[in-house]
Amino acid sequence: MAFIRMMLLAFGIIFQLPVASFFLTKMRILKPRFLRKSRRVAIVLIFIAAAVLTPPDVFTQLLMAGPLILLFEISIWVSVFASKNRRKIEEETEKEQNL
Repeated sequence: MAFIRMMLLAFGIIFQLPVASFFLTKMRILKPRFLRKSRRVAIVLIFIAAAVLTPPDVFTQLLMAGPLILLFEISIWVSVFASKNRRKIEEETEKEQNL
């Protein structure tokens, strides 16, 4: 029962990654370029976190790391979208102020 609870908690936290990247990009704390440049380091950290959060079994480590890597890639695209959307809004606001 503790294993299931631990996995549910870990996956619940992991699935917030794209939402967090969206809001951090909107607040200008996170940039898509940084996420792209740090992709290799992130993958290593993902496997380390998966090794710590799961029992000493390679299969469960891969079950944890696979979706997390996918969510990291989705987070990069979400960040790109939020950044483009923010720039578009800033340009429209600047045009309105110049009128």
